[in-house]
Amino acid sequence: MSYISDVSMVTVQGGYIAKQCPVVIQNRVLVPTEEAESPPEAIHRMDAGIEFEAVTLESLRGEGPDDWVVIPQQPRSTAIEATVDAMGRGAAVIENAFLPIDEEGRRTGRPDLLIRSDAGYIPVDIKHHRTIDEEEGSVLVSDPTDPFYETAYPMEGWDLRKHQGDALQLAHYHRMLEAGGHDSGRPVGGILGKEGLIVWYDLDAPMWTTPAKSDGKKRKIRTSLERYDFEFGFRLDIAATAHSRLEDDDVDLLVEPRASGECDECGFHDFCWSTLELGSGDSSLLPGLTYQHWRHLRDLGITERSQIADLHYPTASLMKSGVEVDVFLELAEGEDPSVSLESLRSRAKKQLLLLDEAGVLTVGDLLKVTDLATVAVGGFTAQRILDARAALGPHPVYRRPGLDEVTVPRADIEIDIDMENVNEGVYLWGALINNRTKPETGPEYIPFVSWEPIDDEVELEVFLAMWDWLTTQRDQAKDNGLTMKAYVWHEPAENYHLRRISGAANRRLEEQVENLIDSEHWIDLKRVFGNSWITGGSVGLKSIAPLAGFEWDVDDPGGGLSMVKYDEAVAEDSKGTDAAREWILDYNRGDVEATSAIRGWLDEEGSDWPEVDAR
Repeated sequence: MSYISDVSMVTVQGGYIAKQCPVVIQNRVLVPTEEAESPPEAIHRMDAGIEFEAVTLESLRGEGPDDWVVIPQQPRSTAIEATVDAMGRGAAVIENAFLPIDEEGRRTGRPDLLIRSDAGYIPVDIKHHRTIDEEEGSVLVSDPTDPFYETAYPMEGWDLRKHQGDALQLAHYHRMLEAGGHDSGRPVGGILGKEGLIVWYDLDAPMWTTPAKSDGKKRKIRTSLERYDFEFGFRLDIAATAHSRLEDDDVDLLVEPRASGECDECGFHDFCWSTLELGSGDSSLLPGLTYQHWRHLRDLGITERSQIADLHYPTASLMKSGVEVDVFLELAEGEDPSVSLESLRSRAKKQLLLLDEAGVLTVGDLLKVTDLATVAVGGFTAQRILDARAALGPHPVYRRPGLDEVTVPRADIEIDIDMENVNEGVYLWGALINNRTKPETGPEYIPFVSWEPIDDEVELEVFLAMWDWLTTQRDQAKDNGLTMKAYVWHEPAENYHLRRISGAANRRLEEQVENLIDSEHWIDLKRVFGNSWITGGSVGLKSIAPLAGFEWDVDDPGGGLSMVKYDEAVAEDSKGTDAAREWILDYNRGDVEATSAIRGWLDEEGSDWPEVDAR
């Protein structure tokens, strides 16, 4: 799809832009020199993907169909000619294909594999990640040595691990094949992932839930092709408009910088953030603000955090709870202040109960406690108002409204747990144990780790060592009449791997793990923090720990860099192996020590912090 008629000045683009922040393509037109090099962890991830692709293809050559054609690295026009020739004579598989440029669609692309099907070809890409999950259902797969869609079979007990980026990339190749008249007539594509199977995507099947309206209230399930056509076309328009802006300063750009999860690894991070941090800061700096809500606010002229902080929290809170304040105000227009709200809308019993709990019984009460400007914005702003006030306030942390005293779950035996993983699995479970009945002993860090190449067997061995130790600590504490709690920061990460590893082992272990997760012994300290306190910013461990006065012993602590260090730690011929292993253990120890430090800080000082303004 296209918003403007002429995109011919835009350089032909690969499919990656369809899944990339749209501001990036605008910046590459307007300020290309501002793009910095990607951080080490991003480069490492790309290098790992390239290596995985190369190893996978090398192992498949000679194992697949006889008519397997490899297009060598060569000038673009020569590679395209070789690809067209291979397709023209019906080669079974074409590796490293270079598809003919789609001039009208402004597309270029090199699928890892083209697989012959009927009268045309189907794209397959190789990805260094998992592609299926073990759960009820079935997924259509092919053995890569017999890669044809016609011989695919449903694999029961597994389901597609939907990856939108993969689907958009396949849709890009499909559109290119269509444009050149080389498609198979089937809107499908395959991903060959870490499981060693080609997993098939139906690109014409509704799969992706997207907002149907700018307010984000209505949703629509779209196909991969629909999603791709919009995203790719939108970015072409962004680039075309940016080119026009270079010629005419009066041309309005289509997108503006907005904080998102992609920012940390983006080469334009510093350039965009120099704009986002102007004034009181862009509204997107507030945690949890969706794109649709950010766009809605901007349409209303609300661009900064201070403007959100100025909205009326009681009004937004009522609306967020489900009270249709705008409807009640419309019914109350012209009524005497003494008229009861129940008489105006007697059937809205749940909403009337919520109003009653807020002390709003009459038209007069409603007019006193509601702010028309906030009603016009919407109830979604309730939490964002508190976030903005906390972010702009003089204190680093605030108590949530109505919490006079807060309690942090403590125990006699406290164990902090954090895991480190790579794509292949979890290789390290770190634990910090502290017996608070014996303060003279101090905390002890215990790593359960393997530096062997990680596979299912090694992963389970490391897990069982940690699990046996942890459950022994729990049982011994009970026998000695002591309490024990294990703490993590953001339990979905640890819980996912606990359930995955135990579920693949045996039913008994899976039940034991589930019992621990559901018990009073397992505490998500991030949830404890979020339920009682607010900062107006990130509540990630690396953001909250410094507020508690904690510092890591390693430079630049982060999960992305730990993956870089892991490759050095397991390399057989690396001179930095010992140093990398030491870095990883110090980093992991820092994570569990940070969780412990935050807990003590919250327990000692948390009730003394001021309450965020909820007026």
